[in-house]
Amino acid sequence: MFNEAEEVLIVVDLGGFTRGEISLSMSPQHYILQAARGEQRFSEVIGLPPNVDTEHSRERFVNGVLEIVLPRKKIPIQPACRHTTPGR
Repeated sequence: MFNEAEEVLIVVDLGGFTRGEISLSMSPQHYILQAARGEQRFSEVIGLPPNVDTEHSRERFVNGVLEIVLPRKKIPIQPACRHTTPGR
């Protein structure tokens, strides 16, 4: 897992599996990856950071490597409050 400023990138080597043999599911806290081909099985649960946008994730599977990109949630910045003292 690579934590970048704008996104989180997860890279998993699934050499030997095709895209059709891979199952992906997600909860707000976890990414669940399963793959099956005959007797060969693979399963992994990947914990996600709390500030990723799971609704806008992207997956790419090329040459046996699965890349999952999760953008970070945009957190609005609150302007600083200025306190003034009357009479000053």
